[in-house]
Parts: sequence; C-alpha cells; structure tokens
Amino acid sequence: MKPLIGRTRFGRTWLRGLTALALGLTLSLGAVQPSTADDHRPPGAAEGVDLSKEFKNPLTSPLLLPVFQLRLKLYEVLLKSRPKYAYLAFDEYRNGASDLIDPRKLNQEQLATLLKGNVRSTGRVWQGTMVDLSAVGTYLNSKDLADLQKSGESRLVALSALNVQGKEHSEGVIDAVLNGLHISPQAKRAGSSEHQQCWECANFYHPDTPTHFAADYDINSAEVKDLDSKIISIEEQGKKRGFRESEINKQISKTIAEFEKKTKERNRQAARKLHGYIVDAKKSAEDSVGKVGKQLGSVMSNPATPCPPGQSPQAGGAPAKGFMLAAAAADPCGGKESSTSSAPLTGLSQALAVPGTAPGGIDFSSMQLRYLSDPGDGSGLQYSFQAQRDPMNGDLRASTGLNAARLTSDAFFVWLSLNPSDFWVNLNPDEPDRIVDDQLGRTDAGRVMLEADLRMKKTVGELIHPHTALGRKFWDGVQGDCMSFRNWILPAPASVHQDGDKLYILHAPLDVQMETQYLERLGESDTATCPEQDQATEDRNEEHFRTLILPKLKHAINTAPEYAALRRVYLARVAAEWYRELSRAKDTTYGDLIDSGDIDGWQTTADWKPTDTFDKYVDSYKKGEFKVTDRTTSGNTTYVHTYVYGGVDLTGISIKKVADERFTADFAGLPQSIDRSLKAPSSADGDDTVWLGSPTPRQAAGLGPPEEPVSAGTWALRLLPVLLLPLLALLWRRRRRLNTAAQASPLRRAAVGSGGGEGRASGGRG
Repeated sequence: MKPLIGRTRFGRTWLRGLTALALGLTLSLGAVQPSTADDHRPPGAAEGVDLSKEFKNPLTSPLLLPVFQLRLKLYEVLLKSRPKYAYLAFDEYRNGASDLIDPRKLNQEQLATLLKGNVRSTGRVWQGTMVDLSAVGTYLNSKDLADLQKSGESRLVALSALNVQGKEHSEGVIDAVLNGLHISPQAKRAGSSEHQQCWECANFYHPDTPTHFAADYDINSAEVKDLDSKIISIEEQGKKRGFRESEINKQISKTIAEFEKKTKERNRQAARKLHGYIVDAKKSAEDSVGKVGKQLGSVMSNPATPCPPGQSPQAGGAPAKGFMLAAAAADPCGGKESSTSSAPLTGLSQALAVPGTAPGGIDFSSMQLRYLSDPGDGSGLQYSFQAQRDPMNGDLRASTGLNAARLTSDAFFVWLSLNPSDFWVNLNPDEPDRIVDDQLGRTDAGRVMLEADLRMKKTVGELIHPHTALGRKFWDGVQGDCMSFRNWILPAPASVHQDGDKLYILHAPLDVQMETQYLERLGESDTATCPEQDQATEDRNEEHFRTLILPKLKHAINTAPEYAALRRVYLARVAAEWYRELSRAKDTTYGDLIDSGDIDGWQTTADWKPTDTFDKYVDSYKKGEFKVTDRTTSGNTTYVHTYVYGGVDLTGISIKKVADERFTADFAGLPQSIDRSLKAPSSADGDDTVWLGSPTPRQAAGLGPPEEPVSAGTWALRLLPVLLLPLLALLWRRRRRLNTAAQASPLRRAAVGSGGGEGRASGGRG
C-alpha cells in the first residue's frame, strides 16, 4: 500500500525525491494506509496537540503512561535476559507511541492477543492495556466520545509500542500489529507519541483522528510549504538569470541543507526533552514505590513490635533509592543499611506502585491471602496474595489492592489478639444488645462480618422474590402461612499444607447452614418462630429452602464480589488459627499477642459503629425488604409471614492438612511461584493467577536474621574463661613471689638445695 500523503505530493517528482533524500528524516516504515478521498492534509509532521503545554511531564499523562509502563516491563525482561542492556529500555532514541483502539471493533481473540502483548529483549516490543474512558475521553473527537458513552463502553484498549531502531518507527510497529490481526485502522480513536508523528507516520492516522505528542519532531507542514516556495523561487530566478542547471541545483541543495540542519537540531532537542521526561518519570515511579512501601509497612507486621535498644521502628523503611528490582531499602528498625548496596523490592509493592509492570491487568479486588510464613527474624512475616488477571472488567486501582492488604493484615492480628469464642455477629431485630462482641465491633473485621450478614439477608430476599423464576418456583412449594429463614455463615473445612514454618492455604470455602443444622452443631435446641404452625410443615418448608435456595446462597457467598471482604477476613482467620497452633509448638514473632485482648493498633478508622448496620437491617425489615406477601392460591392472596434471622460465626475453624505427596502432585510449582512473588509479581504461562508477595521487613532490607538469643547455660560457658582469669593470675603471682623469695633467702636456698641433693643422692644410690 502507498502512503496517504507521500513526500512527492507536489509537482516535480525528482525535486521532491531530492528533498526527501537530502533531509533523510525518516526510515522505511513498511506498509502505510491507503489515501482517503477527503484527505487534504499538507505534507509534514502530524499537526497534533503538544501535551507538554498541559502536563509538566507528558510521559505520565493518561495518553502516554501506557508507553512508560511498557518501558518498565521491557526493563524487567532485559534484567533477566540481558542485564547489561537493561538501560536501553529507557533510551530516549527508542521512541514510543500509543494508539487508543475501540474494543467494539475487536473480537475476543483479537482482544486477548493485544492484551497478551509481545515484550521481549529483541525485535518488536508492544503491549495492549485497558484504560478508562473517563481518563482519556477528553482527547477523543466529541462524536466518538458520545458514541462510546451511549453504548455504555467504559474502557478503551491502549496499544503501545517502541520503535525498532534503524528499522521501524513505533507507529509503524502498531500498524503492523493491527494489520497482522486483521484489525481495521478505523478502530483507532486517537494516536499519541513521545515525539511528534513524523511526515510518514502522520499517514497512519485518518485526518479526523486526533493525534498528540510530547515533543516537537521532524519538519512541519508550514516548513515544507516554505521549503517548496524557496525551491520554486530559486529555480525561477536561476532560469531568468541564465544559470546553468548545476548551479541551480547547488543553490537548491544549500537551501535543503539549511532546512535539514534546522530539523536535525529540533530532533536532537526532542531527544534531550525525552531524556529529561524519562528520568523524571523514573523518579516518580521510585517515589511511588517508596510511598507504597511505607503504606504497606504495617501489613502482616505489628507496628508495636519493639526494636533493639536505641532503635525505633520505621514502617516500610525509607523510600527506595534505586529503581524497581534494583532499589535499596532501609533497616526497618532504623539501623545501618545492609552491606549489600541494593535489596529487592516486594512483588506486592511493585504491582501497587506501578500497575503496568505487573503481568496483564490485575484485578486487585480479587486479592486473597494464600501464603504465610514466620521465618523467625523478628521483624514480621512473609506473605503472598493470590489475585486474578482481568484487564477488561477487573478493578485495576492500586488503592483497592492496598485496602485489601490492610484489611487482611488487620483482621489477622485481631484474630490473634481476641478470644475465638467472640468471633460472631448476629442481626436480630429482637436482640439489639447482642449484635457483636464489644471489642470485635471496634474493628474492620467486625464491620465486614456484620455487613456480610446484612448482605446475606438481602441476597435471600433477592433469591426468593416471587417475580423471578426461582422465587416463583420456591413460593409454589411453600406450605402454611409462616416461613422462617435462619441462616448462618460458617467456616467450611479449610485445606492447607504446612512445610515447617510455611503455610499454603489451598482451599478455604465458607458454608451456609440453616438454623436447625447450626444449633445441632452447637448442641442446642431450636425455638419455633412460627409457633402456631405444625412442625411437619416447618420441616417441609425448611427442606424446600435447603434444596432450592441454599445452594444459590452458598455459591454467592463464595464467589460474588459483594462478599469479597468477608472471604478476605476469613482467610486471615484460617491463617491466624494455624499461627496459634504454630505458636504452641515454637517461639513465633507474634506469639505474645495471642489472646492478649489488645486491638489498639487495629481499630477501624471508618466512621462506623455496629448499631449503624443494625439500624440498616431494622429499617429494611420494617420496609418489608425481607417480607413476601403475594403468594396466591386459587385466585386468593395468602399472606406469608417471613422471618430472616441468623448471622456469621467464625468461632470454630476446621483445618485439614494436605500431605506432602498430594501437595507435590496437585500443586507442583506453587512454592516456586510464591518464592518469586516475594521479589516481583509472579505468574505462570497460560494462567490468569498472579502472586503478589513480600519478604519480612528485614529480608526486604537485605539484612540477615538477627543473632539467636543466648541461653543462661551458654552464657555461663562463654563467661567461664573470664571468671577464671583472676584466679589464674593470683596463682601465677603467688608462684612468682615464692620463686623470687627462694632466690633471695639463704635459708630458702639451703632448704631447696638440700632437698634437691637428697633426691639426687637417693636417686644415685638406687
């Protein structure tokens, strides 16, 4: 295909060819879109919007941030495969571009391929990511924006690429990717580049497609027009004056050279600008990592843990001094930095600080604690969260991930500090004084449990609503005029694997039981809610509910987004139960917290109290949200009184330990994935699971384990030589005095000499 606008657009083909050859401003870019009938653009660089006039650093603008994230991802790839060349990921001469693609123009296979990307150490580098329409909508044509909003589309695909130096511009790489996937150029909604789209690259965009750039580049259309006018003038004046053709061409070449010099200087300035932008963006990323590190400092780490005398805790350490995987961290207790000049950041902090560097689009709302270890260095715990990649529909906000990590950590320490017998909540309109334990009710764990209880009652109301097919089927099978719904959310047996001081939480579902099952479990008897209804009718209704509704309710609690926080605190409960058991067998970092009743560090900061949720429940109850009154029989309306009680009870945890053989067979590679996640986000090929972990604060700072405490017996052995020294010195001095006295006293010399003579004589005779 030919360019939309070639460099030979005006007359005198040989002259335009000479201009193109002399300027030498662009490289071969491969196939370019065919011309359109309404394309009346003059030749030259794209007349787009200069983002530097709106942003201090255009590379961190919504349009070009995907390009910088691509650079970060390439940096990580090069660190692993070609570490000596990792710096090239930030080469200012490796320009990047990003086009916004309408996802409605893509099929599922095309979309999946774009989001998978191609980030490798050599050749073409490109990656598709999802961006919010709300962030980039102002940069689209108003017609395109209105059309997207009308269709309910909330995200676009940002397809980013870096140039292949000496071969392809980044815009050409993007075009080649789209062509290879048979995606129409009409799917483009905007084009952005780190430097102004050059003369040739401008042709990759329809005249109505808005373009943006971070730095001026190439010869613009006004300069092309000026150059053309000057060449025409030189030619006309030369002919009038009778100059030879060689002389005319010499003047033309000189004029072209002046334009070439000017354009080359502009391109050098663009490179210098881009270098400054990249350096600044890297520093911003470092600062972001440092801030996130500080915010994560107390995750799975007790801020009240004492440090050695003369030191004070520094949650999360100092901001990273290096960059990404090669950043230095400080001693969490304020001591000297490790002799190692750099220590790895954590997988979780990297994913939250610069989401584009993590594999795919991580849905931070899916984060769950699945690994915990107490290596015994006294500074905190190793941990790893499991999350899912969902670039299309997932919650990609870093704040969501940070909140999930904090909630898990706070719940873990609450489960350690309080007595398990108090881990219950109960919403019953007749029991306003028995909502939740007083201390648990001052924590986010208690808040989550109460809100989940209220949500469960609402879910039941939705499932049995008679205007739905399921609800109609349910009410057709109800007998009598009274129906009681007493459901309790309880822990189902959790499957875990223990490897020394390491815990792998493999499966930890929640269960839902009817009150009769729940009371049987507690060894108590039921109190009838419908006293005027015979027991056989109540039993049939309960069995009907258990068969038809309960499985749906259980599925929702274990999978629905509205119960994600409950599942999160429950996994922390499983981890805490295991940690209690571990602490009975060995000394642990937080063993002293167990049943201490101290929750000062983990009280909720939300403007919430338990009665707020209780009042919402009573209000819904009074308004009839949980009441169904329109079941009809033979044309007559039968009013059925409904009672929705129950709660959440996490007082008892059943843990099933998976043996080594089965763990190795069913979960091969899991320990390795988690180990990798302590340093960087970890995922396996073909799997949408991502692991986001963290070592202990001491490990993150590059410090080894502290010295083992010395027992009294060991101290006695160590001090024994010190205690014996005075005695040995005293004996030595006494012996020396005796020897000195013997030499000085005649009587002593005689006594010594006589004794010695006797001995010698006796020996001689013998």
